[in-house]
Amino acid sequence: MMQEIFDWFMVMANNKTVTLIIFVVTFVSILIYVYGSKKRSKRLETYRNIPFLDDDNDRGFIKGKDQSTLQTKEQINNAEGEK
Repeated sequence: MMQEIFDWFMVMANNKTVTLIIFVVTFVSILIYVYGSKKRSKRLETYRNIPFLDDDNDRGFIKGKDQSTLQTKEQINNAEGEK
């Protein structure tokens, strides 16, 4: 019996079918995991814009400064307005 199953699986046409079924089940499982919970779904949807965010400009920092001397744009504008 075990030898027959092994021989069936070793046929390339049968092997492709089993592989396709495994990938489809995995894909559907990932979709259910991601969109199954509304809380998780909303959290993951917020991550979709991360590649489009500009690193330091979105946080209000000026590039080229080290971490200890970073100033926000608002602080710089206030300092320039006082001059």
